[in-house]
Amino acid sequence: MTINAWVSMTWQDEKLLWNVSDYGDTKVVNMAYDEIWMPDIVAYNSADGHHDETYGKINCVVRSDGMVHWIPPAKFRVFCDVDLTNWPFGEHTCSLRLGSWTYDGNSVSMQINQKINTADMINLEEGCKWDITKVTQRRRVESYSCNSNDIYEDIHYSITVKRKIPAYHSIVVIPAIVVVFLTLSVFWLPPESTEKFMLSGVTLVIVCILLMMISGNVPIMSDRIPLIVMFYSNSLGMVTLSMVFSVLLHNLAKYKQPDHKVPKYITQLLNTKFGTVMRFTSMKNDDEDKILDESNDDKSQYPQLKESQWYYLALILDRTMFIVYLFLFIAMVIYFLK
Repeated sequence: MTINAWVSMTWQDEKLLWNVSDYGDTKVVNMAYDEIWMPDIVAYNSADGHHDETYGKINCVVRSDGMVHWIPPAKFRVFCDVDLTNWPFGEHTCSLRLGSWTYDGNSVSMQINQKINTADMINLEEGCKWDITKVTQRRRVESYSCNSNDIYEDIHYSITVKRKIPAYHSIVVIPAIVVVFLTLSVFWLPPESTEKFMLSGVTLVIVCILLMMISGNVPIMSDRIPLIVMFYSNSLGMVTLSMVFSVLLHNLAKYKQPDHKVPKYITQLLNTKFGTVMRFTSMKNDDEDKILDESNDDKSQYPQLKESQWYYLALILDRTMFIVYLFLFIAMVIYFLK
């Protein structure tokens, strides 16, 4: 995380005391930062090794009582352990630890100025994709193994940010809905239709493009896979399986071997209420009764009947896969939104 802020620091330097009456009633003077002693306050969890470039080259305000005020612009780059499971949604909390690099707590005591509102010190750039939802600060005192006799103080800031998601609805959520509908629509096309392959191919390309787009926006440093990536990965596998299944059903619907009859148990299934519902017909006509009647063995009178049996079998399998995929997508949505 990169933080641009105005850091307000105040300390007392006994060497900068003066008698106002001796200097023409001068109470305040401006002095260059490199002309007086400056505390070496750095970010302990910095991701940038250039500490000398952290603060702007701003003059200090020195009062006659030795109080020094320095409010430089600062830029901190810190490591942030984020959980991207719910990307692009969810909140992330990052920390900033400011303390002296060389002085222990006995030499430089870090204190929080309660008169300053922390939230006012951090402002987002216009058009930024983040919102700050919470900022807290606390003083910490620690000792380190390298020098256990000394204590070191630092100010710990916790910054909670939330991604602005309106744009991500159009980039991530809506395409996911489109992928679901396109995948399910494949099973509504006739089994012998070549448009099934075209629609599956288009859906496959869309999912691949979305996965590549997301991979360019999700930080690779996270050890957790975002749920939306898992959704598109699973969808990619499901679309691929639907294409394979469409090939099988395409061949099954055009199966024209009169000597190969539909197995009896499948014919019985076609005659059940389940078979009727899967074909979405309320009642069968006389020709269909003949087609589904396995007891009719007159091949010369009905040469096309057994071919139609294979077609209706392919149709029922298509509808069954629609129901299976529908429940799979519902289960995926429930799992990813829980």
